[in-house]
Amino acid sequence: MKVTIETLAAIYNVGMAIVMADGELKPEYVAPLEKFYGGINGFTNEAMMKVVDCANNNKNLTMERSVELVKSLDVDVKKRLVNIYADIVRADEQISDKKMVMFNGVRNLCGLPAPATPLVDNSDDVIAPTFIAAKTNGLAYPFQSTAESWQELDADIAEHIGAERTEIVRFTAPLNTLSKQLGLVDCHLVFLVDREGYKKDGLGDNMTGTLLYGSGHEILGNIVFALESDNGYKLMGFTSAALIENAYIEINATVGNLLRLE
Repeated sequence: MKVTIETLAAIYNVGMAIVMADGELKPEYVAPLEKFYGGINGFTNEAMMKVVDCANNNKNLTMERSVELVKSLDVDVKKRLVNIYADIVRADEQISDKKMVMFNGVRNLCGLPAPATPLVDNSDDVIAPTFIAAKTNGLAYPFQSTAESWQELDADIAEHIGAERTEIVRFTAPLNTLSKQLGLVDCHLVFLVDREGYKKDGLGDNMTGTLLYGSGHEILGNIVFALESDNGYKLMGFTSAALIENAYIEINATVGNLLRLE
């Protein structure tokens, strides 16, 4: 990995933000960062001192600048780095809520993938089918539906986006990429829009939808994210807390952090 001292210091700054999220500094919290730098070929103690000095004394290396530099790293480095940051959170015998929140914020802002091993093993937590609504103003929220037929589900989703009927957007390049990033099996990510939205006045551009449509066509009004089966195109909700969390993080990273939870 060939990066500048400034970028290495940015990685340190972001990691230390997670370390200090709950105000405690312990050797075991910093150990994962030391492991990261120790794994760089030819990296010396002198180089580490330069990294720490840059992190602490370079006035231009703000947290905002640090996030930008981490976000610009290539995918392979990000995959390695997110596991290091996850290990900082795991260093506590009981995972700190504040560290968990900071870790998820770092993932979101820096566009990091999911760690190889989830921080909280809630993959088996089956929940009622849950969908993610995204408004034109950038606010997003999850909602559940127990509808047993397509007609009931369509009506339920339509209510959340202020529509009479919905239309499904599927298989755009950005959505296909997100489906791969989420590791979806036998299903893919879609979003639903107001079928008659282009006829209505004042709905407003849904920038999240427009970016995920990916062809310059403007998506109007609120949208709802869901899953759809590869076989038979059956519309489904997210049924695990981990998948909902990862879907929100990956979607938001893809659209440049336009979303915020309501």
